[in-house]
Amino acid sequence: MNKIKLSGIYPISPNYIRSDDEYLEKCFIAITSGINIFQFRSPFASSRKKRYLLNEIYKYCVNNNVQLVINNDYCIARLYEGAGVHIGKKDLSIKSIKNIIGSETLIGYSCGSEFMNLKHLKENGISYYSIGAYAKSLTKTNAEELTQETIKKYCDNNDLPMCIIGGLDMSNIESAMKYRPDMVAICNGIFNQDKDRIKETIKKFQEIIDAKS
Repeated sequence: MNKIKLSGIYPISPNYIRSDDEYLEKCFIAITSGINIFQFRSPFASSRKKRYLLNEIYKYCVNNNVQLVINNDYCIARLYEGAGVHIGKKDLSIKSIKNIIGSETLIGYSCGSEFMNLKHLKENGISYYSIGAYAKSLTKTNAEELTQETIKKYCDNNDLPMCIIGGLDMSNIESAMKYRPDMVAICNGIFNQDKDRIKETIKKFQEIIDAKS
């Protein structure tokens, strides 16, 4: 993971695990589909399970030059060289997290649906930020949806790479692209389908992004 590219489709691993083999196979397909960045998010798994899954996913990412980002768990993130971490407003301060994982670590920040001071985030070493939910999300059912006014404020003050997240699929990705985000994070729109369709779905998403860029 030598080259960080904060652009394009940003797959986020599914919340629920029916079987380890199916989960890892779907992640492997996504990671080998030409993406630049992949997030491991598994809020309901035990620490032991997370470590097992991450050991495999980390190898996939390293072998395919894909930037791995680990959601929230900065203590685990420091065990995987080159991995980044994604945090939110309820986590430790950015300074405290950098003290744990290292000052050069890639850090993504969830702004949610409210407007935040991007200059402050940039000065504190945030690498990119996400806003959402863009639409009704099955992953985070309690997430507030973005207003057009909030998105436009971010577009007018875009000092950092922007990621749009939340409820994105083939029905609404084109409308999201009018805001020209650097990345589009998708979970269920990729993983809530048969494994044989994942690579083609990501390809179609990326084609839409490229056409709107």
